[in-house]
Amino acid sequence: MSTKGPGPLVWVAPVLEIGDVKYPLRRLGLMDIEALTSIVVGASRFVDRKLIAGMDKLSAQQIGSFVIEYLPNAFDEIVAFLATVIGLDPGCSRDAVEKKKSKGKDDPNIGTIRDPNVFPLGSEVELITLLTEHQDVLNFFDKFTALTKSGIVKKLTAPSSEPSTDSKNDTAGPTNTSQEDD
Repeated sequence: MSTKGPGPLVWVAPVLEIGDVKYPLRRLGLMDIEALTSIVVGASRFVDRKLIAGMDKLSAQQIGSFVIEYLPNAFDEIVAFLATVIGLDPGCSRDAVEKKKSKGKDDPNIGTIRDPNVFPLGSEVELITLLTEHQDVLNFFDKFTALTKSGIVKKLTAPSSEPSTDSKNDTAGPTNTSQEDD
């Protein structure tokens, strides 16, 4: 199998600039798929999977409404992912901040991605834009698209040509094996 695309020696990090501070984006890898998959799984629990499958057919207003309605369900996961990409501390959730403040402690989000003096509103849009143009993301989707078009994926996802059979009458209900798992 050939692996084309940028290698570690030729890769140049995209840079998010906020004021005078430059945040180079790190390389993305397998563990990022896990983080993003967790966010997407949360979305699939939130909405009908048909909506997610048809996102390309939605208007910008409909997508915006979806994001605004979904965001509270995965906000901390999204913030944590974005923070790791640029090397910032993700900070604490609103509830954790309120608990610490009620105990007379300082805001634990000072200096983190949740600090508007460090990461002002609008920075997240710039970061997401950089991520959509990130060479690792583009390379992943090129490979993923090629994989989905390959013959083996089509074969694995094709409906079975074998006819479905009914279970025998004496096998209805729990089996010995399933009862042992309980």
